[in-house]
Amino acid sequence: MRNKTAVKLFLVIVLCTTYLISFSQISSFAYESIFVKQNRFAKGTMIGSVNVSRLSKKEAIDTIVNRVNEWKAVQNITLAYQERKETIPADLFTFQIEQSVAQAGDGQQSPLFVGLNEKQLYSVISSIVGENFISLLDMERIKNDVIAMAAALKRDAALIDIANYIVKERSMEQKVINEVMITNLQSNQAEVLAWISKHPTIEVKEKSQFSLANYFKEQSDSGLSSEAMSLVASALYETILPTNFTIMERHISRELPNNIQLGYEAKVDGQNRDFIFYNPNSSSYIVEFQPMNNGFKVALKGLPFINKYAVELDEIEYFEPKTIIQYSPTLQPNETRLKREGKQGMLVRVKKKVYDEQNYLLKTELIAEDFYPPVHKVEIHGLDVGIDTEREETNSETNNNEQTAPTDDEKNNTNQDETNRSIDNDTEIYEK
Repeated sequence: MRNKTAVKLFLVIVLCTTYLISFSQISSFAYESIFVKQNRFAKGTMIGSVNVSRLSKKEAIDTIVNRVNEWKAVQNITLAYQERKETIPADLFTFQIEQSVAQAGDGQQSPLFVGLNEKQLYSVISSIVGENFISLLDMERIKNDVIAMAAALKRDAALIDIANYIVKERSMEQKVINEVMITNLQSNQAEVLAWISKHPTIEVKEKSQFSLANYFKEQSDSGLSSEAMSLVASALYETILPTNFTIMERHISRELPNNIQLGYEAKVDGQNRDFIFYNPNSSSYIVEFQPMNNGFKVALKGLPFINKYAVELDEIEYFEPKTIIQYSPTLQPNETRLKREGKQGMLVRVKKKVYDEQNYLLKTELIAEDFYPPVHKVEIHGLDVGIDTEREETNSETNNNEQTAPTDDEKNNTNQDETNRSIDNDTEIYEK
């Protein structure tokens, strides 16, 4: 009887304990399900690029604050136009984190609200492009894109090219950046002017390389003479030189052509020699050719450059030609004829100076060193019979007698002959 009572009591205790434990667990689960879960974000909730799933609002705020601080320490949103770049300071951004968390929707992608100091942004852009250029820009679109990049909290470098925000309706006609006059055309005048009439404009596309030889081929102009091609190339070279374009390939002749200015020659022959340059800008430019009296004009048109470019030629160095003497039996003794007139050699260094808007010199670049070797003068002299006879008699006596050392006059004659041979060899190198 006592055993049965003890067993019943034990079972009652076990049931009561199980009930109490189950009730506490179920109550805790119910509380979390009904009350606690209502204060946490559902799965899939994003605020900007930050995942706040199953976080309370306080936890979400703390998480976003940490992510924002990390981003500010490494952010690199950069504004650029042509050669100039400027990174936007992190203190221009104001992150409205509590408002973003309060308005976030469960299980949804919600924005991270960011404020931007527009006055300071304007100042940064103005330092890049200048006050006058800002009127051509869509500032509202720039501001929205900058805010969007900040809200994404991406740590990778982000570049905003200001040229992409120019409003076409506000921009005036393309300005003339530089123009060049080519005058005193000679034998190839008709050929060059005929080509210009068919090709009044050439487009130099943005961020692209331009090959004049390839352009001639594409336009079926391979029949142009090398002189005509070179004249067009030289005019184009002189026109684009005071810009930020990069010269990729350029050649010069052995002698400077008469109608091309020293320092501005670009030789093109359609085979091995080409004129190639690169436009690094985000906008295209137009080269215009226009016939003029006794020549033509070349103009480069497009968006103005931020920096100013000036081309300077150093003082010309001259190299005097030598005189080469050749002898011919067809001429009378003491008779002299001029076979080729000599011409001075020249060396000139071409430099480009880059200035900012306040005319402060930023840098000086050496563009080229153009060297044209001298053309040696060639004279033909008749043989002096008397000297030859004396030489024959001397040679005869020398053969009959013992060998003697050469006289000073003979040494001088030998050295002169060797010098003439050396000059002849140089002539072969310098001549076309």
